[in-house]
Formats: sequence, C-alpha cells, structure tokens
Amino acid sequence: MEDGGNEIEVVVQSVLAPGCPQGRFPLQVPSNISVEGLMRRVCKDANVPLLPHYVLKNARNEVLPSLETLNNLDVINGSVLHWDDDDLSTKTSVKGWCNTWWFMCLIAFFIGAIGLVAISIIKSKESAVAYSYGIVFDAGSSHTSMYIYQWNGAKLNETAVASQFGEPVTPPVAGISHFTTDTTEGRHVVKICLDAAQDRIPRKNWKKTPVYLGATAGMRMLNEVNKTISNEILAVIRKAISEYSFITSDDDALIITGEEEGAFSWITSNYVEGTFHVTPPTSNMLSENMKPKTTGALDMGGASAQISFIPNMTVPQGYSRPVELYGHNYTLYTHSFLCYGINEALRRYRAALVQSQNFSVEINDPCAPAGWKSNFTHDALFQAPCVGGQHAVDTFGSRIIPDVYLDDDTVFLFSGASDVEKCQSFVADSLFNFSAQCDDSPCSFNGVFQPPVVGDFYAFSTFYYVTNFLNLTDGTKAFTLPDFHAAIDGFCNKTWQEVEVMPAAKKSALPSYCFQSNFIDIILTRGYGFDTSNWNNLHFVEKVANTKIGWSLGFMLNKSNGIPVNEPQNSISTVTFVLLTVLFALFILAAVGFACHARLYRAAKAKRKYTRLAEYGSI
Repeated sequence: MEDGGNEIEVVVQSVLAPGCPQGRFPLQVPSNISVEGLMRRVCKDANVPLLPHYVLKNARNEVLPSLETLNNLDVINGSVLHWDDDDLSTKTSVKGWCNTWWFMCLIAFFIGAIGLVAISIIKSKESAVAYSYGIVFDAGSSHTSMYIYQWNGAKLNETAVASQFGEPVTPPVAGISHFTTDTTEGRHVVKICLDAAQDRIPRKNWKKTPVYLGATAGMRMLNEVNKTISNEILAVIRKAISEYSFITSDDDALIITGEEEGAFSWITSNYVEGTFHVTPPTSNMLSENMKPKTTGALDMGGASAQISFIPNMTVPQGYSRPVELYGHNYTLYTHSFLCYGINEALRRYRAALVQSQNFSVEINDPCAPAGWKSNFTHDALFQAPCVGGQHAVDTFGSRIIPDVYLDDDTVFLFSGASDVEKCQSFVADSLFNFSAQCDDSPCSFNGVFQPPVVGDFYAFSTFYYVTNFLNLTDGTKAFTLPDFHAAIDGFCNKTWQEVEVMPAAKKSALPSYCFQSNFIDIILTRGYGFDTSNWNNLHFVEKVANTKIGWSLGFMLNKSNGIPVNEPQNSISTVTFVLLTVLFALFILAAVGFACHARLYRAAKAKRKYTRLAEYGSI
C-alpha cells in the first residue's frame, strides 16, 4: 500500500477477454495511490503479472492515466473501476470506432458513385432523338439509285420532316428495264445498295426501316411492251429485298406513273424551299413564313420528262392532282411526257435522221461535232417502243419503220456536221408537234393541255446536267436566255477535235451535248412557254439544302404518312432520373461527412495519446 491519504474501498471489475483474469476484486487502498499502484495490487491479487497494456477505466469508460492518483481522478470510496486491455480497448474500441466511420464513408461513396454512373449510362443510351429511316430506290431508265432518308421519329401533321442521309448509292449498271435477257441482275443491284444501307443505318433500326422501289419511264414502257418480263424483273427485286431485315412488301416495289413522278418531284422542290411551312433539317436559311408561294418542278430523266406546278386557272380533269402534306391541301397541274427523256429523245432523233435520209447507211448528223463518226445498229434505233412501238403511235402518230428492206444487223454510220441551225430546226420538226389541236387550251405541244407557267421553277436532272456542262451554273449568277443561246451556238460550232478533250461527267455524252442543249431549249421555250419575260424564274439546280432534287424525297414524304411514329424508348423517366441523381448525390455528400468525422476522431484520439505519453514522460 502506498503511504499517505485516507483509505478507500475500490472495486475493480475485470472486463478482460476470456482466458484472462475474471471477476470482481475489492481492494482497500490509500486515496492518493496512483493508478499504476492500484493496477499492481489488482494483478497481485489476481496472481498475474502486470502487463504494460493493462488499463483501468472509470464508469464513463475513460482510460485513467497511470501516473495520476485516485483522489485527483475523483475516485471515491465504493467506486467501481474496470480492468481492461489497452490493445483491445483502444485499438478495437476506439480505433475500431474510427475504422467504422471510414467503412461507412466507403460504403456511402460506393453506393453514390455506382448509382450516378449507372443512371448516367442508362440515360445516355436513350437517344435524345429517336431517328427513323426510309429507303427509296429510284429505278430509272438509265440507272438505279438508292436514297436513304432520316427524320427524328416525330412527325408534323402525320408527315415526316425528313432529310437525305448521306449520298445516294448508284450501282454501275444499266436501269432495271434493261435486264430483259437476265432478270436476275436485279438481285445484284439490290445487294450493292442494301449492303451499303446496312452499313449506314443503325442495326436497331433495320426492322423498323421500310424499303420502297419506284420504277419510272423505262419500266413503264417495258411493262406495256412485255408485261411478263417486267413482272419477272420486279419479282426478282422484291425477293432480293425481302432477304434483308428491312420492312418490305410486294406493294412497296412497283412501277409509278409519270404523273406520280411529277407530283413527287413537285413535293421535293417545295419541301426544300419551305413552302409547306416546315424547315428541312439540313437547311440553315429557311424560316417558317419565307415561302408563301409554291415552286414548280421540271424533271427530265432518260425516258420521260415531267412538268408540275400550281396554276392560276382551273385545270381540266386528268391534268390535276391533289396533294396533302403537313396539314395543307394543294391541287397541282402535272403532266409526264413519255419518250421525252433525253435518251429516248436522242434515239428518236437519230431514227428520224435515218428516215429523212432515205434509210441510207451513211447519215449526216447536224447536231454532232464535225469529225465525229460512230456506228449504230438497226435494233438500237428502231426496236425501242418510242421509235417502232405503240408509244411512237400514241405520242407522234406513227412509228418510224424502214420502208425499204433492211436486215436486223444493218449498221448505220453517223458523221457529225456541226450545223447548229439545221440541228435546231430538225429537232423541233421531228420531235415536237406544235400545231396539234387539243381539246382544252392552251396547249404545250402534241395536243397536250398546259396552263401558262407561273412562279418559280426548279429545273433539275438533265436540265441541270446540260447547263452545268455549258458552264452556266457556276453558282455566281443566274444566266439569261440569250446567255443560254450563245452557249449553245458556241458549243455546237465546235469540231470533234475540240469537243473530245472537254471535261465532262460522262465522256460518252460529249457527241450528243449539242442535241441535248437544243432539245431542252426547245422544250423549255416553245414547249413549256418560258421566254425572256419569265426566264429568270427558272433555277437550274442539282441540290437544295444538301438534298438532291428529284421524285424520291417527295415519294418518301408521302409514304411517311403511313409510317408509325418512332418515339424514344425511355427506360427511365426524367423525374425519376432527377430524383435518383439527388439521392445518389446525397450518398456522396454523406461519404464526405463520414470521412470528415473519421479524420476529426482520429485527430482527437491522437491528441489524447500524445497527452498520455507526455504524462508518462514526466515520471
């Protein structure tokens, strides 16, 4: 017992782990005995050595400093102290408590971080815009092109606000109407195009993307001449399309009428101009109310030519077509001139030249450049429907049939003459009948009713290609009708030696550009009625608002009325997303709070430890 002070009774209760001294140890000790001295007495009574990590704690579970006396620590008579192990109490209880805060910090941070990442990934996979796609094959008389159109799923008054998606795909083969000897060639065309479509359109959209094929004048003529072959060609194409994952049916691959072709071209022209009070996605220059008037459409392909516009007069039945788009109704004049596409017109012109020169095998061609020579077979000139078939009778009143005996393998040698005046007069006289009477007036040519042209017009396809070749559509300014005539005269007076070195998109067309120039000049001026007073209303274009002008976009817009809206598939609503974001953000904030608390607790513990060491050092 240490000297000094009154004796008090203290009970030491063991809270040591199993295997260590257990029970209660009542002791009579001086009130000024040190905690270490009391600890020695307890160990002696328990018959165990004093270990350095043994500690005594008061009722508040506070470790009593070993050098302090009991009376300084307010230990009074009858007090109960706890005998504990410093390794377990401070490292398991105090330090472990600190670890618990860090553990809670990690759990909260993990939940918050994983939650935020998860909902962000889910939300990011939801397309901000649920795009829809449509595929249209323009199966013309000279080639087939595939166009892909895209819109944002939603529609305006049941009609898509679509734009051309990438450049068209045009396989390097003839139009499908030429597949008469091997109808399976249609499969090859479909494969080239739809393989490219699969590369462009996201896989998830394949089963929601419709495919359409519109065959134009070439197939219209073939269908009348040989319906069996035309049906076989379409059957092959339909089967080839059906082997892909896109949406299709037999009714989606068909021959469209000339009037439909003209109407769809008109829709395209007015859509890109903003006439329908919608702004095409690819345009950055149109506003809601910019185009109160409509724009006419002039198209010329390989086998037919179309004119479509809104007239200022009542149109007889058979020449008008109603159009409903974006909640608006329109009634337009439209007419398709079969056999007035540039290729069939050229064939008809050459056959007429042979006829006018008594079917001689050597033909003088005033529209071709002097010095040019080329051979053409009997079949190439006279077996086509526009020359020797029913279309020649329907269109021109008679067939061009040789009235002398000619073998089918007869070859005609054409020689260029560079005679622009004879070229102009012969084209007008042999291909157009401007004196024909029509049941309703006014007329254009061949007895066809046409109201006076009014408003602006887009002239595209062959109209653009020819004027572009003549360097008239460089984009700097519009060209006048005298400019056009001067360019024609300048080119048509060139020799073949001069012409054959000229740059051209199609070198094979170089000998016929003089004919093409005069042909479109005559059909525009004497046929449709454009002159110096309204020539500036003509706009020769290939693309407007990054969209190629033609019938296919108008066809797609018209078809979109029956395509279901592709709404975004939201796997998580906006409200839920916001609430979950707040919740997981709170977990992150809680983790920060736990971390701060753990650091403060560790700092407090370290402070106590350093204070105790200082007391020990004062021994």
